[in-house]
Amino acid sequence: MEEHVFILESYLKMISYAHCRQGLFERFRRQEPVKSAIAKIIKIGRKLRKVAKNIVKRVDKCIEMNGHHFQHLL
Repeated sequence: MEEHVFILESYLKMISYAHCRQGLFERFRRQEPVKSAIAKIIKIGRKLRKVAKNIVKRVDKCIEMNGHHFQHLL
């Protein structure tokens, strides 16, 4: 899991599969993943970010609708 987070963060920082692969090798000292494996992790990461944004929007809307009565639970 730590490797997946590293891949996603390094790709989003550099927007380069080559830099991502090299950084992963330098940090974890294991065989570099192929481009398709990195692309799959990035695709999943983007979906998770989108889902998280939707959840935050829904929670904010609920707090707004309920006059902040449940905000202390967050």
